[in-house]
Amino acid sequence: MPGAEVVKVRANPQNWNQAELLDAYTWPQHQGDRLDPIDRGTYPDDPNHTSLVIGEFLSQYQQLPAVRLLQACGTAHTFLIEVARPSWELAGGESQ
Repeated sequence: MPGAEVVKVRANPQNWNQAELLDAYTWPQHQGDRLDPIDRGTYPDDPNHTSLVIGEFLSQYQQLPAVRLLQACGTAHTFLIEVARPSWELAGGESQ
C-alpha cells in the first residue's frame, strides 16, 4: 500500500495465504492523536496478490515488534503492522 505507515490485516495462521488488507493509515502529526485513514479508493486492485504478499510477510515476520496481534478468533487473526515509525519517535520524542 503506497504511502501507508500502518496497516491492519486479517490472516489465517493455519494458511497465511488466506489474508486480507482491512485498513491502511498514516501516523498523525502529534503523538496521542488518532491514526489518519487512507482513502479506500487507493487500495490495491488485486486482492489475490495483496493476500499473497500479506501472507508471505506474516509467515516470516509475525514475531517482529512492529507486528502486533490485535485479536485472535479461531482461524481469523487481526494484526496491526507498523511499516514506518512515527515522526515524533524519529525526532527524539517531539512532534515535528
